Amino acid sequence: MSIRSETFIQNFSGDVPAAAMGVNGVLDLFTFVVPAKAVMTPKAFGNYCGTLAAWSFVWWMFLNDEYGLYPYEMILDQIGFGTGRQNVQGIEITGGHTFVIRAVNSTAGIVRMGISLEFLLEYPEQ
Repeated sequence: MSIRSETFIQNFSGDVPAAAMGVNGVLDLFTFVVPAKAVMTPKAFGNYCGTLAAWSFVWWMFLNDEYGLYPYEMILDQIGFGTGRQNVQGIEITGGHTFVIRAVNSTAGIVRMGISLEFLLEYPEQ
């Protein structure tokens, strides 16, 4: 049995709702349920924000089954950008688990937020 590897590079963005009544606005920009017997490894990441004044009031979170993945559980600063992603290390999501990149907005206005993600998916060939 051999292992097949596929690399994916994708961009995702959306308008993250404003914070209201003490609750931050959230939007899941990327959700991936890893197939059984597969392993998903994020390789590179870039983030961007459409409202310059919103930086440090918005953040991105890497989650595995709704648990934060250190050190990417609260990304407050820019890491790379759309075409200039930065390397991500130390994360592997195994089959049956859900990987999410969530955008969080604590401002009083809607903010356009986005990501650029490169990830590797490895699974047994049949």
